[in-house]
Amino acid sequence: MKNQSIILAVLALLLLAVSCDKIEDPLKPVTITGGGKTVLIKDFTGAMCVNCPAAAEYAHNLQHQLGEEHIIILGVHAGPLATPAGQFPNFLTEEGDTWYGNHDSNPLFSVDHAALTEGNTLYVEQIDAPVSEALGEQQTFEVYIEPTYNDESRQLTVTTNVEALADMAGQYYVTVCLVEDSIVGWQKVPGGLDREYVFRNVFRGTLNGAAGQVFKSGDVEAFDNVSYDNNIELDSTFNADQCYILSYVYDKSQDGKILQTAIEKIK
Repeated sequence: MKNQSIILAVLALLLLAVSCDKIEDPLKPVTITGGGKTVLIKDFTGAMCVNCPAAAEYAHNLQHQLGEEHIIILGVHAGPLATPAGQFPNFLTEEGDTWYGNHDSNPLFSVDHAALTEGNTLYVEQIDAPVSEALGEQQTFEVYIEPTYNDESRQLTVTTNVEALADMAGQYYVTVCLVEDSIVGWQKVPGGLDREYVFRNVFRGTLNGAAGQVFKSGDVEAFDNVSYDNNIELDSTFNADQCYILSYVYDKSQDGKILQTAIEKIK
């Protein structure tokens, strides 16, 4: 933890230089399916939010500095500033609205859904310490994703396997999400409008609801495992070459704290 504190102190100085400019060469999501503790940052954002591009860049620089194999980012468009108008994109989802709750401003972050501030949501400047703390936690679950996609029918079948790594007790659930990366569209920025903004890791909805499916409620033993099969027809407007499945396991008894996340490209 001492070394992580030093890294974060240096990182904080580096991030002070981050501007609000568009990310010309955005980092691509890496495949993370099984192996090591992972941390999920939900970036609650909106195309009408002037300060959201800088927040997204902050999160992705944090991911790059601390390890893309350990940090996963999900861009959730929710709230008044995500409401589409004119040629601005519509990335709203029912699940995103549920996660966003009663908040009324963006950008906002959550780190593994831990109840760290009011409404389980972190403001941008509060993200460093919770991410470091989450990275230092013991891994208690393993998550593996096996997607099968048919280009002709656009049918997507996803098998998510979740295995406990220790004896524990809680109310464990698994949520399976669809993510689309590198979508170009209109975004408000400081001083004007970026008509070619690159939206990263856009949450497109779940395959099993905002609350997900039950893994087990009560006592769990090491090596307990469950497989989930979910199917959808990919929307015709989504780019299958840039779509991913993101699955996570969380504990409802810990205010929805996410314990492990994995992400895998669908093709």
